[in-house]
Amino acid sequence: MSSLLRGGTAVRSKTSKLLRGGTVLIHGEKDHVSPQLADILIEGDRISKIDAAIPAPTECHIIDCTDKIISPGFVDTHRHVWQSPLKGFFGDTALFPYLAIVIAAGMELKAEDMFWANLAGSLESIDAGTTTTLDHAHMNWSKDHSCSAIAGTISSGIRSIFGYTPVSIVASTKPKIEFSPEPLPSWIMETFERLATSKPLNDSGSRVQLGFGFDFYHLPKEVVLGIFHKVKSLGTRIITSHFIQNFVKDSESLPALLKSYGLLQKGIVLSHGGGATSEDVKLLSDASCFVSATPNTELAMAVGPPVCFRKDLTGIDRVCSLGVDCHSATSGSMVNEMRMALQTARGIESESHIQSGIWPREVTQKTSHAFNLGTIQGARALRMEHDIGSLEVGKKADLVIFDALSPAMIGVAQRDPVMAIVLHSTIRDVNTVLVDGEVRKENGKLCSVKGTEWSDKSGFVETNQDIHWHEVADRLLAIQKRLVSKTPGPLLLQIEDHVRELFGHKPAVSKI
Repeated sequence: MSSLLRGGTAVRSKTSKLLRGGTVLIHGEKDHVSPQLADILIEGDRISKIDAAIPAPTECHIIDCTDKIISPGFVDTHRHVWQSPLKGFFGDTALFPYLAIVIAAGMELKAEDMFWANLAGSLESIDAGTTTTLDHAHMNWSKDHSCSAIAGTISSGIRSIFGYTPVSIVASTKPKIEFSPEPLPSWIMETFERLATSKPLNDSGSRVQLGFGFDFYHLPKEVVLGIFHKVKSLGTRIITSHFIQNFVKDSESLPALLKSYGLLQKGIVLSHGGGATSEDVKLLSDASCFVSATPNTELAMAVGPPVCFRKDLTGIDRVCSLGVDCHSATSGSMVNEMRMALQTARGIESESHIQSGIWPREVTQKTSHAFNLGTIQGARALRMEHDIGSLEVGKKADLVIFDALSPAMIGVAQRDPVMAIVLHSTIRDVNTVLVDGEVRKENGKLCSVKGTEWSDKSGFVETNQDIHWHEVADRLLAIQKRLVSKTPGPLLLQIEDHVRELFGHKPAVSKI
């Protein structure tokens, strides 16, 4: 029998695994989720059978799922995974101070820091039941930063699309803040090509894939077209951009701009959607492009309101998914985003009931809708619905096992398991997580991981280093301590004022 976990240590094995006697959440017609008491047999990295009382094959690792809920792994379609060292900076921070801190971090964080940052962010995702992330990796400050970050992501065991993103780089701070005059130095696309053709990123079946993040639409049309052509020619299937119509006043709608350039195609994921119009939604829907709503940061940093349940945007539910965005500013839990999206929408609808004096028999937005935004809809956004997002024979074995008898889950889990997850569960209730058929968390504890490093000659190579969470935590705190010491308040205010000026916004106003 495979000894997969002993004392929180994962021993990699492609031996079959049998999840026995759980309540399995099965997606059916029109994404309706039906709970079924069943076993799940996993062979290699895929689900090979879902049925009652499956006989255990020889050399099979059995996971007892009695009084457990087995859910598809959550799919996060917008996250800045590198931001783990910035936790504690943003909980009471508005948008422009946030941008200033991110820019300041780019001046101090070294390439080797990115390994630990992305490893920590990915492990936090797994701990909360997220098995796939679209990482909008806007920390590409040198040719080595992304290589190191990807090594951390691979090490974690998560499934990820690493959205390699060109960023503005600070050239000097004295006598004033100045960015590099060259927005796209040659090394940016050279490094992207090197990564795209390296192992394992050049393998279409790899757990970690290379995507592209892009927010430089101020560049000439021919430059933007050339970049998109280049990344697509290298096999990139997902390109992601921030879309906040409210942010830059009187600017052209990003969906409309992409449409006019002939770039609005399947595989484009636009995050936030604050200020989106019905015309924007029609363009996205017609092109099968998705918005990733991140309700917590959208509400906190004035880049919303969240679009996922907006009544005035007919059809938005067909092209919407969910993301955490900045786990540095809020919980890293996708369930938290489901909950915030749902209850915010219900609050807006309740206000209309109060105004009209008409009290309906039931609410419009249901917990199942929120659950689907974080599972099958996320998979569709990433063009991976044939592999992830639901539990089905032949799909990847990415799943989350919840404790149905915990103080939070008892009672509701037995009546409505989806409702139990969306409205009652916490990270504490995430008992076990599997990604690609490998156990990454069991009995509430993250497993250790094998380190991966970048080699210019060989690509990404697994090392013999066993990494436990306590080491990740120690490294993270050391990075954060150094960052705090190097970013004094006056510098942050200087950066903030410069960024406000760049975006045509007035200087900061003191709160009343």
